Amino acid sequence: MAVTKRRPRRPLAVFRCDGSAAIGGGHVRRCLTLAQALAEAGWARAFAVREETLAVIPGLAEAVDCVAVLDGPIEDEPARIAEAFGDTWDLLVVDHYRRDARFETACRPQAQRVLVIDDLADRRHDADLLLDQTFGRKCSDYTRLVPPQCRVLAGSRYALVRPTFATRRRAALARREQVRPSARILVAVGATDPDNVTGIVLEGIYESGLSAQVDVVLGAAAPHLPAVATLAAAMPQRTRVHVDCENMAELMAAADIAVGAGGTTSWERCCLGLPSVVIITAENQALIAQRLAAAGACTLIGRHRDVMPAMVAGPVTVLANDTGRRRAMARAAAAICDGRGAGRVARVLGAPPLDGSLAGGGARDPMEARI
Repeated sequence: MAVTKRRPRRPLAVFRCDGSAAIGGGHVRRCLTLAQALAEAGWARAFAVREETLAVIPGLAEAVDCVAVLDGPIEDEPARIAEAFGDTWDLLVVDHYRRDARFETACRPQAQRVLVIDDLADRRHDADLLLDQTFGRKCSDYTRLVPPQCRVLAGSRYALVRPTFATRRRAALARREQVRPSARILVAVGATDPDNVTGIVLEGIYESGLSAQVDVVLGAAAPHLPAVATLAAAMPQRTRVHVDCENMAELMAAADIAVGAGGTTSWERCCLGLPSVVIITAENQALIAQRLAAAGACTLIGRHRDVMPAMVAGPVTVLANDTGRRRAMARAAAAICDGRGAGRVARVLGAPPLDGSLAGGGARDPMEARI
């Protein structure tokens, strides 16, 4: 196990999350968003991750106070994290589909509070707080999955969106109201995109014959990056590939249409009212994508294994040629997420309790409840 930087002497939030070529970087990125909000309130932030995470999120060590790289079996992780960060953590944040109540209970001797971030509602948790940012999620969905005293934050009001998106929201929404031809398409189907859905999307845009500028976002760890770069160079549309993009909010604000997956970037697109064509690239995205489509916030074209280039070309062309449709979709999307969820979660967490109880947990919000 490797550790970078020393454990700071401030209220400490320990994050357990991972990224990989297979699952992408969404779990880590939303944890980083919450970590930034906590840092602004004076917290120190430590991340415990598997080694592959550092390849998917190369700037992780520089973005937080301390990183521990874990190895070995899951059962050893609580002891390894305690070895890295000390025997007392003011808060443990778990954002991991392969961790459940067994792991969280094993961390109880060190963690004064446990916050679980989930969007599946398919397993039990030993948590003091649970966050599920899925649009339309109800607190009652977790009634049988968390302890009676657990406080649940449910719905896209709590979506963990980086503050740069909220900063650009007003200008972006004003731009969506203008009557103007579509001229810029953003393609962002995941940082790693292991199935090269990006390639299918680019082929669809090629087939559409649209006159547009195309921005493609991929991470350096994406296995099909060379193939995407080659295809981008052959596109009739002016196409640029952005690797490990640091200005996603700027690209989304400038775009007229996005083609993307149904994961964590859904909330970023909604925050900026970006009309979108959505492809489900993982089963955990299905509920989110279906609910967004039902609300008129996107056009859903199906699961990635079923999508052909022509299935992309059609919806993109329709949106590009219909200003009224884009405006209506932008309004529906913007109503779902305002980009301020991380601040709301940080306020609920409040200052760390001095006695290990749930005292000091922050003010109530009408969109969360004790179940």
